[in-house]
Amino acid sequence: MPEIILKTRGLTKCYYSRSLFSTQKVTAVDSLDLDVERGEIFAFLGPNGAGKTTTLSMAIGITEPTAGEIEIFGRPFCAGDIEPLKRIGYCPETTSLPGYFTVVELLDFYAQIFDIPGNIKRQRIGSLLEMVGLYKERNVLLQNLSIGQLRLVDFMQALINDPDLILLDEPTVYLDPVIMERFRGILQHLRADGKTIVISSHMLPEIERLSDRLAIIDKGRLLKVGAKKEFLHGLRLEDEFLRIVKEAHE
Repeated sequence: MPEIILKTRGLTKCYYSRSLFSTQKVTAVDSLDLDVERGEIFAFLGPNGAGKTTTLSMAIGITEPTAGEIEIFGRPFCAGDIEPLKRIGYCPETTSLPGYFTVVELLDFYAQIFDIPGNIKRQRIGSLLEMVGLYKERNVLLQNLSIGQLRLVDFMQALINDPDLILLDEPTVYLDPVIMERFRGILQHLRADGKTIVISSHMLPEIERLSDRLAIIDKGRLLKVGAKKEFLHGLRLEDEFLRIVKEAHE
């Protein structure tokens, strides 16, 4: 049996929208059951507002679930549980990186958070810069980088602790074709090293090329999950995605 790295059961998150005369309950994630296996690239797909970001934020303790359970590395996880986070890398959909930091300074800052020893820290930062193709820009201020380059910096900080589980929220946004090709190769290399990668996205063509298994979520509900070959049956991912979401709305 495959080892389950990330598991959710009945995972639910509700918000309450209050106006002057009423309070409306909004269910962002609705009784979500997921199993993510060790060493796979798992794609978490859905339209904007489907609940993808909320799910990932619950998986790292940023957002507390309303109900349900999360297991990471085979153990129950809840907000405030620090130990599992040492083995997790997280690249959020949007960040506000401090423009007055250079690339190296930012990576050094994140390395200090994880108490990475100096010699290992220097080697790892150098390796990450080479891997994403930003070594020449290592001493450039973040405010002087392109949007695509900043996305790669976000990606590097998610890898600074050499994580076993990597959560990427819309990582391909703003990547041009050249950077996208490099990014694709990096993910394949990480998977070959035994890393487990979860990608949330609505960029269907790229995800179709990258992923081993797929899950579609809409309005917080899981609509379909499975291996890519079983999932598509020779169809394009975009066509199957639209069909599944359309049926859910009927």
